[in-house]
Amino acid sequence: MTTLYIVGTPIGNLEDISMRALRILGEVDFVLCEDTRVTRKLLEHYKIKTSTISCHQHSDDKKIGEILNLLGEGKNLALVSDAGTPGISDPGGKLVQAVIEKFGDDINIEAVPGPSAVTAALSISGIPTDKFVFMGFPPHKKGRQTFLKKVIMSEYPAVVYESKHRIIKFLEELQKMAKDWEIEEKGKVIKKKVDLTSVIVCRELSKMHETVYRGELKNTITKIKDNKNDQKGEFVVIVGK
Repeated sequence: MTTLYIVGTPIGNLEDISMRALRILGEVDFVLCEDTRVTRKLLEHYKIKTSTISCHQHSDDKKIGEILNLLGEGKNLALVSDAGTPGISDPGGKLVQAVIEKFGDDINIEAVPGPSAVTAALSISGIPTDKFVFMGFPPHKKGRQTFLKKVIMSEYPAVVYESKHRIIKFLEELQKMAKDWEIEEKGKVIKKKVDLTSVIVCRELSKMHETVYRGELKNTITKIKDNKNDQKGEFVVIVGK
């Protein structure tokens, strides 16, 4: 049966890929990539010569249609993101949904598990993670305050992705909202500080400059502000309880 493979790829260290993933990437007819230049580096590192096709969040219906036609012709495809597992805070789910709607059970959709920044960060957090909430990237403008409130109010540890451009802003907003938290008691709105003592910030997971910050949020903000190099890369923030 024709198959669309959803393949997890390294979030940094190129050695973090399974033998099965390498075999699949070498056997399929095409690899669908978020950015062909990024994926080509991985394929060339492992001497895989499979042709690549661009497939990302800005792909229009025509491009999706072309991919569906390839599957309809019996071509086996592998979908990868730039890093991690497709569909996790990534537009890969759009293609999977389109395949299901067009082909139903006539096309096999198979997961090839691999790295994910969410689970990597949780595994080294040092806090109970039997239950957690993954919230992806915060909105840039509309809905941002509501997003922050949900993070603070979460019954379970909340995991958030943030970019180097907004990491300090996000942490400072989180700190301010926790400090000025308002609750209603007996019909009156009062301010009540929320102690954020279990905030873990992970930077550049699995890469050469991997850094993990633990402890008081204000101390973490100071450390990142004081070192320009610590403001580079991709971030995972875990707000524990």
